[in-house]
Amino acid sequence: MIQDKTSSRSNLLYSSSVKRILQIVAILLLASCAAKPEKVSSLNLIGSWKSDFDSTTLTCEDTGLFTLTFTGPKTRPIVGDYTFDGKILTFRNRPETKLCVDETGVYEIKIDGSLLIARKVKDFCPLREKQMDHSWTRVNATAVSSPAQ
Repeated sequence: MIQDKTSSRSNLLYSSSVKRILQIVAILLLASCAAKPEKVSSLNLIGSWKSDFDSTTLTCEDTGLFTLTFTGPKTRPIVGDYTFDGKILTFRNRPETKLCVDETGVYEIKIDGSLLIARKVKDFCPLREKQMDHSWTRVNATAVSSPAQ
């Protein structure tokens, strides 16, 4: 008896190696959807800023790491990742913060000299929202080396 082409193809689709490949592809697709956004930074943002609201310090590193350090006693800092495209600043707290983990906060930012003005676009983390939706004054900037002349 000769197998027809249709049954050979269906057997191939149900073979264990093809199933395994399809599972791996599905896992990779899901992982790529859950990946963090690419870190984007701006020299204008990098450095430390003090809140005009309550002296909390926001530090943005060139690695895409941010830290919100509070002035009150027994208050742990918020640590996370950020992206900044020159206008929109997006925060995501890291798990070690244990506060609003993976909650994204989005702010429209305007930097004018040593003044940073943040306007909330969306943020469901109450503490970060309370701190960020104010103006900030630059404390220090990361030194940027200029090309030799």
